[in-house]
Amino acid sequence: MKIETKEFGLGATLITLTNQQNIALSFTNLGARVVDWNVSGKHIVLGFDSAQEYLEKDSYPGATIGRTAGRIKDGIVQINGKDIQLNQNEFPQNLHGGEDAFNLKLWRFETFNQGTVAGIHFYLTSNDGENGYSGKLDVTVTHSFDENGKWEIEYEAISDKETVFNPTGHVYFNLNGDVSIPIDNHKLELAASRFVALKDKTEIVRGDISGITQDFDFREGKLLEETFAGNSEQLILVGGIDHPFLLDEVILTKEQARLSLDDVSVSVYTDRPSIVIFTANFGDLGTIYRGKAEANHGGITFECQVAPGSEQIPELGNIQLQAGEHYHATTIYKLNGEK
Repeated sequence: MKIETKEFGLGATLITLTNQQNIALSFTNLGARVVDWNVSGKHIVLGFDSAQEYLEKDSYPGATIGRTAGRIKDGIVQINGKDIQLNQNEFPQNLHGGEDAFNLKLWRFETFNQGTVAGIHFYLTSNDGENGYSGKLDVTVTHSFDENGKWEIEYEAISDKETVFNPTGHVYFNLNGDVSIPIDNHKLELAASRFVALKDKTEIVRGDISGITQDFDFREGKLLEETFAGNSEQLILVGGIDHPFLLDEVILTKEQARLSLDDVSVSVYTDRPSIVIFTANFGDLGTIYRGKAEANHGGITFECQVAPGSEQIPELGNIQLQAGEHYHATTIYKLNGEK
């Protein structure tokens, strides 16, 4: 494995891990984010060419999201039996941890190279009271890449006070290698027979768990263009998919999702109970990536986490983190040849 670093602007660094197949994964400490996955000259994840572009265009692509991923209704969580008001950056909701969250921080980092595996440890301290969250929280996010095309993300954290914590990664995939081509031609497989419905265009959860509908049933795999052509209420509500899917079995070694195009696919493994899938439903408002305008449905995320809405639906899981408790979670994206 080879590790290269270079300036990325605004004090940030670009770190590239390249294996012997000349497949390269690039990251930056601005947001502890993935910037590029270069496979045979194709950029299969969405990213920008400089730190400045993330601030000017969109700070979420590829980033570590925290302290809490997704929307929290009215920005209110319960800690120690008391309602705590979080920053309401998508008024009245708290979205992805607030307005000055993990995705905008310059993380400390160090690289490691073990021969067949190389990676980066990213470190951040989130202070007590930041965006309304209690506790001084020390976070480590480790990205590693190996000779077999496995990209692994480990999240670790510890707080000195009881708090809430539910991070994720916000990478967008487009196996076309061209953001101007929508993901309609991708096949999606997903081991989920339930999902969480949204209430309205605010995209907070409705308050119930639904059995999978035809448009959202990917258990046997199907082309995304079939889903986008559907007419279900939830699909039309957001112009695509932007929903938490509840995994049937939470086992890290089980392939939970697979995104495929021609002879390339990416598998998703996680120990989190839910994957939020978002199909970049931006219509004509997509931004410019590497000189090309993003098409509607120009990318797809697999955000592994406790599903947003656990405050309203306890069955979704618990995002409470006790003082002194060690948080640990893992997500793996595995690059494959033809299935």
